Amino acid sequence: MPPPSVLFLWRGIAALAVIASGPFVHGAETELPERLARLVSGQVKMNEAQTAACRAELALLPREPGNESSERIGWHSAYGPASGFAIRHVQIDLGIVEDFDAVALVPVNVAYGTHPGPGYGFPVRFRVESAEDASFEMPTVLGDFTESDFPNPGQLPVLIKAPAGHGRFVRVTATRLFLREDRSLFALGELMVLRGDRNLAAMQPVEVSDSYSNPPAWDPLNATDGQSVLGPPLKPGKPPGNGFHALIAQRGDVTKWVQLDLGEEAPIDEVRLFPAAPVDFPARRGFGFPSRFRVESDTEPDFTNPTMLADFTSADVVNPGANPVTIPGGGTMARYIRVTATRLWLRDHDFVFALGEMQVFSKDKNLALAGHVTALDSTDSPTWDRGFLIDGFTSQGKIVGWGEWLRGLSRRRELLLEIARLEEARAPLLAAWFSSLGRWAAASLLAACVIVISWLRRQHRIREREVHRLRQRLANDLHDEIGSNLGSITLLSRLASDRGGAHADLAEIHRIARETADSMRDIVWLMKPGRRAAADLIVRMREVAASLLAGTECNFEAEKVTGPFTLEFERQTLLLFKEALNNIRKHAGARRVDIFVAQIGRDFELRIADDGKGFDPTMPNEGLGLDSMRQRAASLGGRLTLSTARGDGTRITLRTPFS
Repeated sequence: MPPPSVLFLWRGIAALAVIASGPFVHGAETELPERLARLVSGQVKMNEAQTAACRAELALLPREPGNESSERIGWHSAYGPASGFAIRHVQIDLGIVEDFDAVALVPVNVAYGTHPGPGYGFPVRFRVESAEDASFEMPTVLGDFTESDFPNPGQLPVLIKAPAGHGRFVRVTATRLFLREDRSLFALGELMVLRGDRNLAAMQPVEVSDSYSNPPAWDPLNATDGQSVLGPPLKPGKPPGNGFHALIAQRGDVTKWVQLDLGEEAPIDEVRLFPAAPVDFPARRGFGFPSRFRVESDTEPDFTNPTMLADFTSADVVNPGANPVTIPGGGTMARYIRVTATRLWLRDHDFVFALGEMQVFSKDKNLALAGHVTALDSTDSPTWDRGFLIDGFTSQGKIVGWGEWLRGLSRRRELLLEIARLEEARAPLLAAWFSSLGRWAAASLLAACVIVISWLRRQHRIREREVHRLRQRLANDLHDEIGSNLGSITLLSRLASDRGGAHADLAEIHRIARETADSMRDIVWLMKPGRRAAADLIVRMREVAASLLAGTECNFEAEKVTGPFTLEFERQTLLLFKEALNNIRKHAGARRVDIFVAQIGRDFELRIADDGKGFDPTMPNEGLGLDSMRQRAASLGGRLTLSTARGDGTRITLRTPFS
C-alpha cells in the first residue's frame, strides 16, 4: 500500500484535474475548485472576507421597507432629450436660515416599460447645494456626483452627510437625467433636510426648474409632503396596541376630535400624525385617517382661542397610507394640541376616525410621550385605547428618529452595491486563478506522475530484494529445520527397523513428521503469491495456536490490525510465535493460554500468557529458545519482555514497529 504522502499526492492530482478540466461549469462540479480557490488564492480570500464583513454589517441595519407609496408619488420634471444631458433642479425653502447635518434624497417606485419601478427618474449625475439666498450665487456644495454615473438606488434613500450644513435653501441639480426609452427625466419622491431626527423640509415650499404635473401623483409639493416609498421610520418591536379609535359613525360629515395635553407650555416645532395600520386589517393602509381635518394648538384645554397649525377642511386629502403626516409648528407656544376630523374615513358602510400615533416636537424632543390624551369619544378595547396614541409605537413596530433610520437605510444601499461589486469582481478573480492553475496543472501532473513512477519502481526493486532475501532465509530454514527433521526421521526409522519397530521410536517419528509438515505449511504460506492483508497473519496465528495447543484451553483475542506488514515481518513474527507456543506445549504444563494481538499506533503488540509451572529466569534455560526469540524481536527492531516465576506461569510480550 502506498504511504499517506503518495495518497495525498494522488488526491491533489485529482483535484487539479477537476479544476483544469472544467472551471466554468455551473452546479455542484464547481464546489471543490471554488473551495480550493478560497483556500489558496489571496485575492479570492480577501474578496470573500470583504463580502462576509459587508453581510455581517448588513444584518445589523434597518430592514428595507416595502413600497409604501401613496397616490402622491413625488415630483416629476419635464421630459428632456434622449441623451439625458440636460439641467433640471428642485429646491426647498426652509423659511429661515437653518443649521442641518444631512440631506436625504428619497427615490420613487414606478414601473414603466422595461424598468421594474424602484429608482424611476433618479438622476444619473447630480449635485446637492445649500445657500442663504434663492439665487444660489454663492452656494455651498454638499455633494457633487457630476463626474461619473451614480448607481441607481432602487427605493433606498441616498443620504448626503453635511456636518456643517447651513442655509435657507437646499437645491438638487441633475446634470444627466434618467433615461426612459427615447426621453429623459428627473423624478424624486421626497427631499429631506435633517437636523438630528427632524426633517426641516417637511411641508415647506418647493421651487422647481419645470414640472410634469399630474396631481395627485406628480406635483412639486409632493417633494416635501412626507409621503414616499419608505413609509414611517420603524424598527421591529411588539406594539402595545393599534392606537386611538373614535366611536364608529354612520355618516362621514360628523365631527370627532382627539386632544393631547403636554403638561406645560412649550414652543411647538412640529406635529406628526401616524396613520393606523391595525394588525387585524393589514391590507387597510391609512385605516381611519380623516379625509378632512385640522390641527390646532392652544394654551387652554377648551380651545376658545386656538392657533391653526394646518387646515385641510376645504377639500379631501389623499390618504397617506402608512406615511406619517408632518405639520410644522413654527415655534408656537402651546400646551394643548387638538386634531379635529370634519369628514371621516369610509370603511365599508360606516365611518371611522383613527390614528396610530401622535408626536409633538419641541427643540427636537417628542413631548407627547409624557402627555395625556382626551377625546370627544373613543373605542376602548385591548387593541384600541387613547393611551396607545402616545406609546411610541405604531401597530407595525417601534418609531425611531428619521436621522438614525435614514442613515441605516442609506448604508444598506451602499453595502448592497459593494456586495454586488465584490460578487461581480469574484468571477474574474476565480477565472484568473483557474487559468493560471490550468497552465501549471499539466506540469504538476507530469511531475507527480514521474514521482509516482519512480516510487513504484523503487518499491518494485525493494520487493525484489525482499523476496530474494526471503528465499535465502527459507532455503536456510528448509536446510536447517526440514533437512534436520528428515535426517532424524531417517535415523529413527533405521533404528526402529533394527530393534523391531519400537513404539517410542515410531511416536518420535510421528512427532517430527508432523512438525515438518507444519513448517512446510508455514513456508508455503509465506511464499504464496498475491497481496495479503494484515488480517491474514492473524488468521494464520489462530491456526497455529489451534494446532500447537490442541487439548489446552486457548483464548485468542485480536483487536483491529491494519498493517501493512512486510514478508520479513510476517516470517519473524510467525516463527517467534510458534517457538513460544512450542515451549508452552513442551515445558509449561499449562491448562489455559491467553493470546492477545493489537496494533498500537504504528506498533504491533503480541502478548502470550499461560498458567503453567513457570521457571526461574535466572537459571540457564537452553531448551526454551529464549535467545532465539529475542534475536527475532531484535531483527524486527522491537523488544521481547518475559515475566515468570516457578509455579506462577509465564507471560511473554513482543512490542515492535511494523513500518
